[in-house]
Amino acid sequence: MSKLTWPEIVVVTVLGTGFSPVAPATVASAVTCVILWFIPALLRWPWALLVIPVTLLGVWWSQRAIITFDPQEPGRFRKLRRPSPKKEDPDQVVFDEFAGQWITLLAVPHTLLGFVLAFLVFRFLDIVKPLGIRATQRYKDGWGVMLDDVVAGVYGAVPLFLTFRIGPLLFT
Repeated sequence: MSKLTWPEIVVVTVLGTGFSPVAPATVASAVTCVILWFIPALLRWPWALLVIPVTLLGVWWSQRAIITFDPQEPGRFRKLRRPSPKKEDPDQVVFDEFAGQWITLLAVPHTLLGFVLAFLVFRFLDIVKPLGIRATQRYKDGWGVMLDDVVAGVYGAVPLFLTFRIGPLLFT
């Protein structure tokens, strides 16, 4: 398997946010929210059909990123950043955050409140990794990189969907 090309590095680092000296995953999630803010609400659900292919592409890219980046090397900002606790999950690779945050955003209305809550819920679940999310990190290679964030995205989407879409129906 070959190393990533320069355009692929731009994608797997979500426009370079994976190189952030502080909290690259959080920065990538925030940038994802900004990018998806500019996709009209009516087009977001047709785009949802791409979640599975994008996740599979992310697994493949993540596997190649393990070859491209040293997972234990925090890069030139080593004094500010800790090495990745996961043996095979380079800090620079934040495409998994893009996928997970995208899934969570699908569940909320296209409002500032919806996007802020989706961001906060996803980041909480991705950092704390409750409800079996941590167990998904046991998978090897690209699957281990992607799955915890995809599961965190789904876990975040469910209560937000119930709150924003079903909740108002119950109280009207």
